[in-house]
Amino acid sequence: MKLSRRSFVSLLAAAPRPGGDFDFARLVPERIPRSAVYRQEDYCLWDPAMVRTPDGTCHLLYSRWPLRLGFDAWATHAEIAWATAKRPEGPYTFQKVLLPARGGAHWDGHSVYNTCLLAEGGRYYLYYTGNHGTASWRPDRVLTVKDPDWWAQRNTQRIGVAVADHPGGPWRRQDHPLIDVGPDTGQGIIAVPCVTPRIGGGFLLAYKTLAPGEGPFGGGVFHYVAVGDSPLGPFKRHPVPMVDKSKVFQRHFNFHTDDHFEWVQDGRYYAIVKDHDAPFLTEHGRCLYLLESEDGLSWRTAPKPLVKDFRLTWQDGATESFDRLEMPKLYLEEGRPRVLFLAALAKGAAQSYIVSLPLLEYRK
Repeated sequence: MKLSRRSFVSLLAAAPRPGGDFDFARLVPERIPRSAVYRQEDYCLWDPAMVRTPDGTCHLLYSRWPLRLGFDAWATHAEIAWATAKRPEGPYTFQKVLLPARGGAHWDGHSVYNTCLLAEGGRYYLYYTGNHGTASWRPDRVLTVKDPDWWAQRNTQRIGVAVADHPGGPWRRQDHPLIDVGPDTGQGIIAVPCVTPRIGGGFLLAYKTLAPGEGPFGGGVFHYVAVGDSPLGPFKRHPVPMVDKSKVFQRHFNFHTDDHFEWVQDGRYYAIVKDHDAPFLTEHGRCLYLLESEDGLSWRTAPKPLVKDFRLTWQDGATESFDRLEMPKLYLEEGRPRVLFLAALAKGAAQSYIVSLPLLEYRK
């Protein structure tokens, strides 16, 4: 069953929508300053998340891994680092590594990544994905998606949480995952957490897992939301996934959505998600697009869905295409998006970096 972009959007958007139509793409500037790029020599960077402390300092937590181990080492050798800036859009200065690998005896012993930050009640909560490798794991062993040991380590992904009184730490990790695999949570992997306060109280946790099935992607990669009364859980999963493209296209998908960020704005929930498994929103196929929800549980494509294609135009007029432009995170000020953080891997490049897009509504 082949549907046009308009048909697909109309099917997913059939439910009534009280309120105005939010057009996120209008906030994204046409040209991006080169100063919005944060790199580190000899490292691939990924998974940006930022909070601002009462003294005005902006704290960026992100994952990084040695460039010499290749891009696929995000799943095998990542650590979480810390950088600071005076303004949310940067420029950022590296400070130190906050969460290194802590050894294969731990559930998060060999790689930690997928950062999400929550400031709540005078404390900071760092949600992240961790895993551990096989007995043959070594600090300098290069593994790629072609290696069975890479997949074995990837399939130990679980979500954890660490707590601190300051974004610069010290961070107190837990001995067990916040969410593990199981019949009420998901199969194979539990990864890519995003936590936001719920309207009316409590917390919403969105994450990635696999539906039952064989192979590395099982029955497909789905995103679910779970709710809890405390930032530390426990969280109970809502049984329906955020997006199920099979119901529209009547065929199997490896990815129904990938990489995401949820937030509350003007009394409703929004999510920026990545799609790279069906070219239904733009002529480019892969893109970041917008979901919306009244309750944070039932989601649909927003009336104006496109957030960003996989291109950036810099201030000097040069346009660059990206193999990956994902892991969206927002910094909000007074409940409004001010900066969109993205992880970027330019087309054909080996080294990834972080981009902080200053959104137009807040440009002076």
